[in-house]
Amino acid sequence: MSVVLAAPDKYVTMKPKEFREVVRRGEYTGGTGNVCAGYARTAMAIIPKDFALDFFMFCHRNPSPFPIIDFTEPGSPHPLRVAPEADLRTDVTNYHVYINGKLETKVTDIMSYWRDDLVVFLTGCSRGFDAALVSADIKYRSIGVFSTNISCVPAGRFKGPMRTSCRLVKGARDVVRTIQISSRYPAYHGAPIHVGDPAVIGIKDLYHPDVLSRGEAISPLEPDEVPMFWGCGMTLKAVAMASKPPLMITEGDGAMFVTDLLASDLAISS
Repeated sequence: MSVVLAAPDKYVTMKPKEFREVVRRGEYTGGTGNVCAGYARTAMAIIPKDFALDFFMFCHRNPSPFPIIDFTEPGSPHPLRVAPEADLRTDVTNYHVYINGKLETKVTDIMSYWRDDLVVFLTGCSRGFDAALVSADIKYRSIGVFSTNISCVPAGRFKGPMRTSCRLVKGARDVVRTIQISSRYPAYHGAPIHVGDPAVIGIKDLYHPDVLSRGEAISPLEPDEVPMFWGCGMTLKAVAMASKPPLMITEGDGAMFVTDLLASDLAISS
């Protein structure tokens, strides 16, 4: 199990461009779940151009874990829609590099791996609707990411099991409101894929996620807390291992790319 710690408070109120400059200088290499409050962040998959059409179809068939927000031209590290001044080779706090399905290394920039045939796909992160939950006064705990027994719909050369993020929501009313609110954010995984008993989707131990959202152990469920599960961008790592492309680079655990878009920019109007 890996642990994603919250970023220092000084990064919470930074603007994305300023934060990316900090990252580019190598001054911060940790999690980004709470940085640049109010701005959208994304998961990331970097693959050779020859695999890009297959991967695009794979995302289209699996919109819950892989809602595409932007993608680059082959050889370009600049996401023109969401942050045209950014450099995706250096502006993510840390990267996982997979070679033929195996995690080769973890690095803080990928300049030495970059090639003219690489395409970057940026997919939504459920952190995008957290602010809306807080604004609605919904009481919940975000506890981590879990592997499931749900298989993604294969496409071309891509396949793999789905991973989910989990929030524990208090009370039936807030469960319904959480479904309503998250449904307005299809770019951030949309509505949950499962509500209730974790065992139904193959999760045997709710207290030991694959990736723990915070640095402390998960306290026992309260009587009125309901587990809710969303497709998660960390599914990309499972897909890299299952599909075994010659090269696939993802963000590190909890190291989402921070865009220039406000999270609310990608919501469906109520």
